Amino acid sequence: MSVEIPIDFAPFVQRMVAERRFLTESDVLAEALRLLQARESLRHEVRLGFEQLDSGLGIPAEDVYGRAENRIQEIQNEGSVG
Repeated sequence: MSVEIPIDFAPFVQRMVAERRFLTESDVLAEALRLLQARESLRHEVRLGFEQLDSGLGIPAEDVYGRAENRIQEIQNEGSVG
């Protein structure tokens, strides 16, 4: 497959290669596609989450915050042991 980089993006892609952030222009485009794929996956997961909330499958905020606070405390305790 051959792809032409839009002229607006060409300087950016060239700079990424020149700065050795990527080896080739194809590597820049592959990373862009990975990021797009991740964004679309996240969009799908968020949509599913809202559908679950709309269906009454949510978790009470108090439970979520309580679990988060407990996990933060665990992490802090792990950091202070040593």
